[in-house]
Amino acid sequence: MWNEIAGRPSVILFLSLVTGISIFRYINLLFVPLIFLAAGFLFIKDKVSVIIILVLLSSWWASKNYNRYMDSIERVKSLSGSRVNAVCRVKDISRYGMVVDNLIIENDKYYGVLDVNTEEKFHHGDTLLISGKIYENRINSVERREFQTRLIGTLYSNRITLLSSKKFSLKRSLYLLRQKIKDRLSPFFTTEERDLIMAMVLGIDEDLNYEIYKNFKATGLIHTLVASGTQVSILVAGLIPFIKGGWIAILFLLIILYSFITGLGISIIRAGIMMGINLIARVLNEDYDPFSSLAFSGSLILLFDPFAIFGTSFQLSFLATFSLIGISPLINIKRLNFIIPTLTVQGVLAPLLLYKNGSLPLISFPINVIVAPLISIITIGGFILALSTFTFPFITSIISIIIKPVIYLLLRTVNLGNSMTYNIDYSPGTIELIAMYIIIGGLIYLGYTGLHKDNK
Repeated sequence: MWNEIAGRPSVILFLSLVTGISIFRYINLLFVPLIFLAAGFLFIKDKVSVIIILVLLSSWWASKNYNRYMDSIERVKSLSGSRVNAVCRVKDISRYGMVVDNLIIENDKYYGVLDVNTEEKFHHGDTLLISGKIYENRINSVERREFQTRLIGTLYSNRITLLSSKKFSLKRSLYLLRQKIKDRLSPFFTTEERDLIMAMVLGIDEDLNYEIYKNFKATGLIHTLVASGTQVSILVAGLIPFIKGGWIAILFLLIILYSFITGLGISIIRAGIMMGINLIARVLNEDYDPFSSLAFSGSLILLFDPFAIFGTSFQLSFLATFSLIGISPLINIKRLNFIIPTLTVQGVLAPLLLYKNGSLPLISFPINVIVAPLISIITIGGFILALSTFTFPFITSIISIIIKPVIYLLLRTVNLGNSMTYNIDYSPGTIELIAMYIIIGGLIYLGYTGLHKDNK
């Protein structure tokens, strides 16, 4: 096993980063002992020494980011409830207003973002002067969404002044493109159908009907309502047979464009990097190693945002991908191979979902298998619709006729599953979670060795 890891430098880098970031809170206590340990191994096994140095550097980097964020939280806390003037830039548009960064509050620079509650409409990249009451973010656990987005507080505005506006903003252009696609689909679909397509294909879920959202969550299908690596895989699989040689660069650009349109979620970034490496390997006629590719994508993400590793999206995306490329191929059961990947992912993610949510719907196992082909059809149709609305409207009409019954069948299946939901209600601790994965790993190993013995 060590030889397998040692032969993959990107895997060593990723594991070193994960270890270092995980112990960032204890870096002050561990720094000196680890330095001595690294120095000792330098004369025995220099590779171990390099790994220890990588662990130290990643731990220091995570600690620096954490302290920087917490310093901004504390400074906002001292201003909480008071009226302030903030110069900022519009980073994103939210349901209740907007998210701003590049913060200068009362002439002091701050690290992080603010939620701004306002009904006024501005564009991505606009520089604003906002006057209003500010309140600090009181939820700063590294696992929570507020920390993952570096939210430091909420600003309730009473006056906003536009200071400057960019002539061109990529985010603004892509946001307007998404809105145009949404508007052009309206004549062909009901609001419910249109919003479901937009959520599954482009990751726009702010207008999705709450009942649909609730039913998908109750049946363990909530992951299908966000753009993820699945969509990237479908996009590449659908186009790559028609593209050869240097033209693959166009496909690479399409992946980058799609990643930006969908909002650069962790799963999309991970899939985009892996697909990019795969395409480069094809052009250069080199072997593609999915494990090294997965580790490299994780390392890049953690270098830019070390605390992404504590986020649910990072954990689910990387664990699901690892189960697909590392565990699913080991399980070979005749007549069941078509559902093995889905069941493997569901089984491997189950302990983590229990740990995160405190419950696990049993219906999620069979229903994920049942709806997988329906979701693939909707995703492929959604990609075609996104293009045809700007080019050939008659194609939009044809695809809408095909997709409508599929959406109806999907919603009926989800509603039926929701009526039969039985949950496992249990909240395991961290030690129990680790124990669960040790047991799962042991069972997979025993099953794999048993199958190979039978084959012999």
